[in-house]
Amino acid sequence: MADFARDSTTDYIVNSEFTEGTLFFNDGSFLQFVHKARDQRWARPSADAATAGQICRAIRQFRLNAKHLQLFFDDGGDVEFFAPHHNSD
Repeated sequence: MADFARDSTTDYIVNSEFTEGTLFFNDGSFLQFVHKARDQRWARPSADAATAGQICRAIRQFRLNAKHLQLFFDDGGDVEFFAPHHNSD
């Protein structure tokens, strides 16, 4: 599942606080991630019958922070996504 997620992803964006991120897939679907507090942690697909839904159903847990978005799958695999770096100088 990790390879499928990596190969299907077209873009990854994250907010400046690294509390909300979105993965975009080649079929036009997307998967939103929120991790603002212990009680505000979820992943939500734009459509269940799309790549986003398929990937979301296979996720065991995720990590969203300034370093990366990391998905851990039920099959034991994992994949990391990195936000583009912006130089403020």
